[in-house]
Amino acid sequence: MTYEFLVMALLFLVPGAVFWLVRADLRGLMRRTVLASLPFAATEWLFYPEYWTPRFLFNLADRIGFGVEDVLFVAGLGAFSSCAYAVAFRRTVVPRGQGTRPWERAVGGIAAMLALTGLLLAVGVPILYAAVAAMGVCTLVVLVGRPDLVLPSLLGAGVSCVIYLGLCLLFARLVPGVFERTWRPSLLLPGRFLGVPWDELLYGAGAGLVATAFPAWAFRFAFAPLPGRESTSRNPRAPHGPPAAPPGPPPR
Repeated sequence: MTYEFLVMALLFLVPGAVFWLVRADLRGLMRRTVLASLPFAATEWLFYPEYWTPRFLFNLADRIGFGVEDVLFVAGLGAFSSCAYAVAFRRTVVPRGQGTRPWERAVGGIAAMLALTGLLLAVGVPILYAAVAAMGVCTLVVLVGRPDLVLPSLLGAGVSCVIYLGLCLLFARLVPGVFERTWRPSLLLPGRFLGVPWDELLYGAGAGLVATAFPAWAFRFAFAPLPGRESTSRNPRAPHGPPAAPPGPPPR
């Protein structure tokens, strides 16, 4: 029997690795994003087995509530979703004023997102929709104070969704029938797009939305046109932008 989630998690590391190689200016953002995303691996117990039933290495999900696959997945998703907009539209990050206690702002935002997810779960909203709704609400709050991030966030959501779809299509080719066997039937979005559950695409778009807006708010940076090739992959000494990191995706 195939370890489906392990295959998927390894695939999700690929876009971020490519971004790391070609965009030196975004490496600081990606490094901090991956680090900030790792705690969310421990939330797998909210998804398994209610949302899906993959096989885990060493049966860790049954023993401790999450597995090695979760660590790889949240790292990969956080890496590419935070940079999807900047890479696709040739943008880099630039400081926007002086930040005070940026990590405290980030932790506060993460806590608010988790609290909202928990509240929605408590009133009976299924976990995936609760997570996506928390992403959307927290992003909306950020955008009220940072209207300059509205377009980047929407475009980031779209690009992340496209990347997510491509990875899922490749996943389905490598493990035929995986979505039919492993995913539970959707409650709100029945059916599939090119064989991929709509729920997964919704989640991918939500991750791109929040990962584009949240770090810019928490760490006070903005997106600016990329100045030239010499400041990216061809110049390893190019500045990596301000210390910035999104909280990583909400519970997966």
